[in-house]
Amino acid sequence: MLLFWCSSTYLLIMAVLAAILISWLRWMLRRIVRIRRQPASATVRSALPFWLKPLFAVWSLLSILYLLELGFAMFVDTTDAFNATQVSARWFRRHVEPFRNSEGFRDRHASFPKQPGHSVTNVFMIGDSFTIGQGINEMNDRFSERTEVILNNRARPGDKTVTIYNLGEFGWEVSVMEGIVRAALAQGYRPDMIVYIYMLNDIEGYDPRTEASIKVIQQDRPSFFLWTDTYFFNWMHFLWRQHQASRTVDYFPHLADSYREAPWVGVQKSLLAMHAGCQQHDVELRMVFFPFLHNLGANYEFRHAHRQLADFCSDQNIRCLDLEPILTRRKDEGLTVSRYDNHPNERCHALVADAIADLLLDDLPLPATQNE
Repeated sequence: MLLFWCSSTYLLIMAVLAAILISWLRWMLRRIVRIRRQPASATVRSALPFWLKPLFAVWSLLSILYLLELGFAMFVDTTDAFNATQVSARWFRRHVEPFRNSEGFRDRHASFPKQPGHSVTNVFMIGDSFTIGQGINEMNDRFSERTEVILNNRARPGDKTVTIYNLGEFGWEVSVMEGIVRAALAQGYRPDMIVYIYMLNDIEGYDPRTEASIKVIQQDRPSFFLWTDTYFFNWMHFLWRQHQASRTVDYFPHLADSYREAPWVGVQKSLLAMHAGCQQHDVELRMVFFPFLHNLGANYEFRHAHRQLADFCSDQNIRCLDLEPILTRRKDEGLTVSRYDNHPNERCHALVADAIADLLLDDLPLPATQNE
C-alpha cells in the first residue's frame, strides 16, 4: 500500500486532520438535529443560524481538498520529468532504491562480473534515466532485460548465454559516462561489450546555457509545508512552476544549437576517450541514440544531431543504432510514461528492445568456441 511509503509525520497529520473533519461534521449535524427537534408549538421556531451554511460550505471544501490529497497519497504512483515532486520522489524510494545492487545500480544482479566468462557474453548497458527505467515499475519491463530475453531465446545449442547488466543513473551526461567507463575499466571490469544508450540531452554538461535552463526550472523550491510535505498540493505547485518556467526558459532550442557549436566538440572528445579506453582493454563499444519522445515527427528539431552522432560513429568504426526513425513511425502509439514525464513507458521499452536485438546486437549470442 502506497501509504506505507509515506513518512510517519505525514500519516499522523493526515489522521489528525481526519479526526478534526469528522468531529466538525458531527458537531454541525448535532446542531441541526437539535434545532429540528424543537417542538412545533414553540412561539418562535428556531431557524438554522445564518453562519451554519457558510461553515458547512467551508467544511465541504476542506473535505474535498483532503480527499484529493489522500487520493494522491494512496493511489498515485508515478514520476515527473525532473523528479521534482513528492509523488516522484516516493516512486524512486519504492521502485529504485530498494533494488540497487552492491555496485549501487538498479540491477537484478547482486554484482557485476570483472572477467569475461567462457560460456557467457557480458554486456554493460550504460546511460541516464532512460536506461535506469524512470517510470518503469518492474525491472523486467526495461529494454535491457527485454533485450537479454530476446537474444537468449534465439540461442542455439552450444551458444553462449547473453547477460546484460544495467548501469543507468538519473541525470548522467556524456562526460560522466566517460568517467564511469574509465573507472570501471581501471578497477578491472572487463565486459565483452559496452552499449552506451546516448540520450540527446547528454550534451548538457558541455553547454552552460542548457544547465542554466534546467536550474531555472528547478529553482525556487517551495518552503511552505503545504507545497513541500504533501502529494496533491506539491504536484499542483510543480505544474504551476513548470507553466511559469515555460514562459521564460528556452531549453530545447539551446540544446539543439549545442550540436552546431563548441559543446559538440566536447561530446566528441568524451566519446573518443571512451572508445579509446574500451579498445585498450579489448572491450567493444556500441551506441544507441535515443530521441526526445515528446516532439517526434516532421518538425523534430534534433534530426541533425542524430546525423552527426551517426557520422561520428561511422568515422570511428563504432557500431550504432539510431532509434529516431523507428520510434517516429510509432509516435502515435503512446510512448511516454505520462503527460508530465516524457521518459519511455513499457511499450516504448519493448519496441527499443526489439530494435536493439534485431539491429545492434543481431550477432549475439556467440558460439561458445568464439573469443575464448
